[in-house]
Amino acid sequence: ELREIADTCDRWVREMDFGFLYQRNRKTLSVGYDVASERLEPACYDLLASEARIASFVAIAKGDVPLDAWLHLGRTHTAVGGERALLSWTGTMFEYLMPLLWMRHRPGTITERSATAVVRFQRRFAAPRGVPWGISESGFFADEGLDYGYSAFGIPDLALKRADAGALVVSPYSTFLALAVDPAAEIANLRREESLGWLGRYGFYEAVDYSRPRPHIVRSWMAHHQGMSLLAACNLLYDRPMERYFHAEPQVLATELLLEERVPRASLAKAERHAAPAEEALEALAS
Repeated sequence: ELREIADTCDRWVREMDFGFLYQRNRKTLSVGYDVASERLEPACYDLLASEARIASFVAIAKGDVPLDAWLHLGRTHTAVGGERALLSWTGTMFEYLMPLLWMRHRPGTITERSATAVVRFQRRFAAPRGVPWGISESGFFADEGLDYGYSAFGIPDLALKRADAGALVVSPYSTFLALAVDPAAEIANLRREESLGWLGRYGFYEAVDYSRPRPHIVRSWMAHHQGMSLLAACNLLYDRPMERYFHAEPQVLATELLLEERVPRASLAKAERHAAPAEEALEALAS
């Protein structure tokens, strides 16, 4: 049964064609195609600190789009507490860490250094507020009833799009993602969350909303957040099998040099939307 599932997934990936999503003038992938109007959406995925880098990497590995799609992912850095990190759209753990479930992040690379810094930023952000750390897009407590919403929550200093300054929502799945970066700190954080009553029948609850005077537990479970938590735990306990499976694919193996990119020698430290010039990215790859 597992072999059948694997074969089906392999066929689906091979049948995908990312080429029609590629915007040649901007050298990035569109966020989608509107079937009704038969046009590409003008917005695009253009940040390296994003889950979208998985799609760009796979599209390049398959030969659907040129290498430019990777080189034109934004690499603007910001400085927080004396450390540099890539800017993301909303400053969430998910944007930086979710791709690490499959993709290698060797020490000293641009993605590894940002991932490590972001976990430290998250811990420093939560400590003075007296709450566990782990902030990403998640469910939240929309009103005093049982109406849950869903939104992105992140660290303002890491975000191009600043979220509501009064919002503070902590999601356990976000700290599971940090197992790839700082396992000891992540496990200690989960134990703290368990001691606060965040663990339910099907695992950790979706989130806890601290935006009101009294914290509210979002008593729901989202399948994809539970799935990411299980993958992160599996990677820790069994020597990163998902990463090994992904990088055993010949097309991925032939493209993985892109993941060896180092931090550019002269990275910008201002929060504005910006795609690094291809020449700068190539220099970073070469170094």
